[in-house]
Amino acid sequence: MLRVTDNVKDGHVVAPARVVRHDGDDSYLVVAADKGTAHLSDVANCVAEESGFWLDDAFASGGSAGYDHKAEGITARGAWACVQRHFLETGLDVGDEPFTVAGIGDMSGDVFGNGLILMRTARLLAAFDHRHVFLDPDPDARVSWAERRRLFGLPRSSWLDYDPSKISRGGGVFPRDARSIRVSPEAKQVLGIDVDQLSGDALVRAILCMPVDLLWNGGIGTYVRSSSETDDDVGDRENDGVRVDATQLRARVVGEGGNLGLTQLARVEYALRGGRVNTDAVDNSAGVDLSDHEVNFKILLAPAVAAGRMSREQRNRSLRDSLAAASAAVLSHNQAQSRCLSLDALRASSDPESFASVVEFLCREAGLDPDVEFLPDEDKRRGRPASRTWVRPELAVLLGYTKMLAKRTLAASERIDQPPFQTLFSNYFPLPLRGSEIAAHPLQREITATCLANRVIDRAGVTFLPGLVELPGAGVPEVICAGFVLDELLDAERLRVAIDTAPVSEGARLEARVLVEESVHLATRDWLGLEQDVPDLARWRAEFAPLRERLAALSEVHGRVESELEQLGFGRELSRGIGRLPRLARVLAVLPIVECGGATLLDAAELHVRLGEELQIRFLLDRLAGLESRGPWDRAARESLHLDLVSAQRAICQHLLRSPGALPAYLDRNARALGALRETVAGIESDPRAGLSALSALGRRIRLLC
Repeated sequence: MLRVTDNVKDGHVVAPARVVRHDGDDSYLVVAADKGTAHLSDVANCVAEESGFWLDDAFASGGSAGYDHKAEGITARGAWACVQRHFLETGLDVGDEPFTVAGIGDMSGDVFGNGLILMRTARLLAAFDHRHVFLDPDPDARVSWAERRRLFGLPRSSWLDYDPSKISRGGGVFPRDARSIRVSPEAKQVLGIDVDQLSGDALVRAILCMPVDLLWNGGIGTYVRSSSETDDDVGDRENDGVRVDATQLRARVVGEGGNLGLTQLARVEYALRGGRVNTDAVDNSAGVDLSDHEVNFKILLAPAVAAGRMSREQRNRSLRDSLAAASAAVLSHNQAQSRCLSLDALRASSDPESFASVVEFLCREAGLDPDVEFLPDEDKRRGRPASRTWVRPELAVLLGYTKMLAKRTLAASERIDQPPFQTLFSNYFPLPLRGSEIAAHPLQREITATCLANRVIDRAGVTFLPGLVELPGAGVPEVICAGFVLDELLDAERLRVAIDTAPVSEGARLEARVLVEESVHLATRDWLGLEQDVPDLARWRAEFAPLRERLAALSEVHGRVESELEQLGFGRELSRGIGRLPRLARVLAVLPIVECGGATLLDAAELHVRLGEELQIRFLLDRLAGLESRGPWDRAARESLHLDLVSAQRAICQHLLRSPGALPAYLDRNARALGALRETVAGIESDPRAGLSALSALGRRIRLLC
């Protein structure tokens, strides 16, 4: 039923008067222009202003007073950051080393043109748009980059404007609709074909399938389907004549600067064959992200403009001054999301079943439909190589749903009103914009939730939430907030920065990053498993800093992890810092004891560490962490045993702290039992078959001492 709604809700104009709507109130509707309609942003904003819509000229991003995406090149820069990660992990530095490219688009286009300007060492062998086909079988990277740059600056250029003298032997520019094009021997070689004549469409298909380092999609249309799909399934009639199957792709990497260049099933099929690809939602997200920043900046400054404290021109100048910071934040997010997929791919290779649990969780909590999103069921996963049980396009879907769930639940939670999370909100805005108006931003909760979800999930990955929300009293907001605070207390970011700047391979960096994130996960699990509220970051940050140094001195054991990290090329100090992090994470359990009084943080921590050694709890927990999971029940048993021991260790620690000098008496009283524990540990270490059952038996003996 149609209805006419009031145009004011909670003090904000939600809809113009006398507008008939079919849906409910949505106070945050942003129009993002697409497919060459960016010039309509000003028109849309004029309509919004004339109608009294509360977003005013923030209704449609871009426009004369907004951020020019083509001039900033933001979408291409974000996609290029994702492509660089692909190559970084394969050992090719595309910032310095030449690499071959086939492209979809032309230099007048935003994403294609900006992308090929960023790729200074690219050897563009071939490209096409709806008008022309471009071939350059043996380009000089420096010369061709300069010519591409000239075309990019030429208004409404096409491939016909490319200087023929800059094209190598056997190349040229040909009409896309040509019935017959002679293919030179040089072109045949780079295309990997043995045909002398091709139609324009056939030549396009050959370009899509040619062996190159990168297939860069900066155009419009769906050009690749899976071998199980038909053109009718794709639904893009205009490109039926040139579409190819994913099995025919010979590019090492696909960069999706454009939308829907490949179907999701095509991405999966290509990835299963070893191709490197994300999704368009990941690769080209920077444009939408920058639009969000623009809109939120305009909303922030709107009251000052309305009250006459700032002119429209002053506001526009503030927006321009904030562009560089906004773009940097957007690109950082692209890099973080792309790295998150790599970290999850590494996790999935060692524990694929945990990602099946993620699917179940998201189906239950976030409305995920595995069939609609083309996610593999158990039978399909069983038929895949162990290293590709889950591929990046599928992990990208799980990442999107996980973030949407986190943002939605955080925005509805009062937990994000606490100071640590409000700092994330203020840091979202560049320094020139952080004035007195910031506290009144009507989308404060939504922005805070977005920043917090991105910060935690991009590091922890999609497996962070499912197991932890099952702990007593731990919902999604509690898990995300606790994860953020405990990460800060552990000073994990310092280790990440050191890892990212270490002179090692990218594969080694990812392995080290996974270890850091596992320690943060461990700290969050232990904390929430003890049914504690989110720790007070302001209360503990200063006190915890010297504790980290003291525990380093108490933990001089050079274990397996430290040795492996050193062998990968990390220095001794950084290797020890990463190796000690799980032990530091476990000591967080003493914070509530100290809060109750009767002991200093340092005393409680030292006693906790000593008990972990004497009662063999550290050995057992380390061994549990290294066990291979054999299904959900096996994982549940491990989790239960882990939390039982963490709880027991904290309980005995709290008991002994009440009586000064109680530890020596406790050790003397239980000397025989402690000796038996050491013998049991020696037996487990000498038995390669010792698994969860042996550790459970050891755990029962430990609990008898608590």
